[in-house]
This record gives sequence, C-alpha cells and structure tokens, in this order.
Amino acid sequence: MGVMGAGALAGCTGAAPAELEDGDALRMRVWSESAASAYEAALEAFTESTGIEVGVEVMTWDDYWTQLPLDVASGKLPDVLWMNTANLAQVRADGNLLEIGEIAGDVASQWETAATDLYRTEDGLWGVPQVWEQSILVAHEGLIGEADGDAAALSFEAGAPTDPLRDLARAVTVDGEGRHPGDDGFDPTSRAIHGFGAQPDRTALLGPFIAAQGGQWQDEKGRMTFASGEGIAAVQYLADLSADHLAPAGTETVEDPELCRTLFQSGKLGLLQTGTYDLHALSEEIGKKFTWGIHPAVEGPEGSFPMVHAIAVVGMDPDDDDRRDAVGKLLRFLGGVDGQRDLAENRLGIPAHRDLRGAWEKSWSAAGVDVSMIDLPETVARPETGNRSTIATGTALPIIAEVFRGETDAAEALPRAQKAANKELG
Repeated sequence: MGVMGAGALAGCTGAAPAELEDGDALRMRVWSESAASAYEAALEAFTESTGIEVGVEVMTWDDYWTQLPLDVASGKLPDVLWMNTANLAQVRADGNLLEIGEIAGDVASQWETAATDLYRTEDGLWGVPQVWEQSILVAHEGLIGEADGDAAALSFEAGAPTDPLRDLARAVTVDGEGRHPGDDGFDPTSRAIHGFGAQPDRTALLGPFIAAQGGQWQDEKGRMTFASGEGIAAVQYLADLSADHLAPAGTETVEDPELCRTLFQSGKLGLLQTGTYDLHALSEEIGKKFTWGIHPAVEGPEGSFPMVHAIAVVGMDPDDDDRRDAVGKLLRFLGGVDGQRDLAENRLGIPAHRDLRGAWEKSWSAAGVDVSMIDLPETVARPETGNRSTIATGTALPIIAEVFRGETDAAEALPRAQKAANKELG
C-alpha cells in the first residue's frame, strides 16, 4: 500500500463513525475456538461504542492455511484475520494488506517489541500483535533435586567431553535397577526415568540450539542457512543425547512427537525444553502429581536463544473508505488493553500489550503455576519468514529426523535438508 493509502487511514482514530451498509458486519477469522470465545465480550463492547458489528469465524489450524491461498486468489479474505510470520508474505503479495503504523499510532509503543518487530519490515508495520510465545525449559523439581541439580543454570557445549546439561541428564536417567548411563550393566531398554527431551522439534529445540551455538535457521534474505558448521554441531549434539541414552530413543520421538511431553507429564522425564504454548497441557495433565518449575532455555556458547513467535491480526484494504475506516478502528481496538484483556485473563499466550502482563501472571498464579520468570529475552531465535518458508522447513525436518533415528549424521543430512528446503523457496 502506498503513502496515499496510509494517509487515508489516519482518520480511523477520530470520532466520526464508520457507516457500513445495513446488515453488514466486519469478518474476523481465527484458528482457535478458545480465542474466539475470549474475544466475544470485548467485541460486544467494541460494537456498543462504535456501532460496528464484527462476526468471528473459526477454522481448524490445517483448514486455516489450506483456505488462505484460495481466499487470497479469489479476493475473498476476511477484513481482519489472525496471522503468523511464516504466512505473512503470502498475504502481502497481493498488495491489499493494510500497513497499520498510522492506524495504531501511539498504541504500538505499548506492545512488546520482540512481538511487534516480527511484523515490521522496511516498508512498515503489517500486524497488530495479540499474543506471543517463547521457548522455556520445564523441570521435574523432585527428580532434579534428587540429582542435586540446578535446572536454572544449564548449558551445553558441543564437542566437549561433557557439560552441565549432559551431567544433569545423566544423573537423572536411571534404568529399572537404578543404574545410570555409564554404569556397569546399565540397560537403556528398561529406563524408568529419562534425563532430557531431545527430538527434531524446530520451535523448542532446533531453532534455540542452533542459535545458541551461533548459527541461523534462515538468513536476512530468506534463504535457509541451518547447515552451517554451527547448525551441524547443534543438531548432532541433540541427536547424540538420544544415542547416549540421556534422552528417549530418537526412533521413538520421531515417530511420536508428543512422547517427550507425555513422559514429562507422567513424571518419567526430568527436563523438557518446550514452549509457553504447552503450559495449559502441562498444568492440566500434571495437576498435583509432582512439583514442576519453569526455567530459561538451555544456554549454548552464544547464550540462551529461546524461539519467540507471535500471533498478530492483520487487516485487508477493502478499497472502500467507510469499510477501511471500520477495519482501522477494529485493528486499533484489538491493539489496546480492552481488546486483549480476555486473551490474557484466559491465559491464551503471553499478552502482547505490556499493561496486561500482571493480569496474565495473576491468572496463571490462580491456576497454581508461577510464570513470573518468563520475561522478554534479550536474544532470540526467530521463526520462519517469507513466502513458502513453512513448506521449506517442512521439507527439511524429515531429513533432519534421519539423524535422530541414527540413519546418518548431521554433517551429511543438514546440507541435503538445506538444499531441499531452498529448492522449495525457489
């Protein structure tokens, strides 16, 4: 959208009402029933104050992204829709996405910077962040305590004989007779407790470990670059945790991506690096069975690099002044405290609006979970961006999984995976 379009939107914060046709309403699309329910009360208040009605439609995750290119091609996209960074370029490509810098105005300064910057380019700001997530390490405090460990101070050093992460994982891991890896007679097939959850998980492990080693998943131009020396070292390190019996067998975690979380929830895994998106499942499944705590993502030579990603709402330019004005009003509302409060109080991701952090923490505290240590990290691993980037990553992961199954090593697999991924990018 050009400068003229941006200027036309500046008036959306004024007092003049947007007049839609009788019986017409703005369409908003999300991929979460819980989020749609949380938005309901807020949108009723929005309608009362503006006279603009909003209909919310929900699609499952898979259907959402299947329908998106069809709606882009037909020009039948909703007025406002949830977006992630991996698919943002696809919607921007048709030239009808609203640049929302002037729409948001000073409200944008109240959003978490890391979440906002994921939707910022040299051309402007293209999304209103709603919630964000980050990688975290969760620990079974009883198992860690029995091993005299400290889950808050874990680091890895690929290539070294051992490191704090491996030492603690080894101390936690026991077979059916109470023996640890390295002990005479240790039987990995009878493990009662596993140390660390290592698997080819892009968000929780591959991204953070590669970045902590000093590598990147993707460069500034959008090309996949995870097959660097740093990337190869990080992936081989994770796969070796499984091969050395400090993590569940790689063949099993590849076959069942939820295995590590299931083991943790049942008290059979000491350390699980996952994301804040798993807090609901962990809280509900663990209940009062054991005490668990939240810690920073494991550090590497370059520090701790949790993956940070965010969900934003984006607006389509309807090529109609009144409707454009109405969409702008809705986007600004969704960027404010009133628009996001119910998301925060229902613990649907970390609130993008800083003023809602307290409400989010209070809600989790009432559920018996202390999230106070989760803060905006100084260094982060970034999610995929750019057209077809999700497809590219999806092409790479099965090849990387071969390393975890022990079929090849990272030095052979990662260049092959990177080549296949970049071929998908075109």
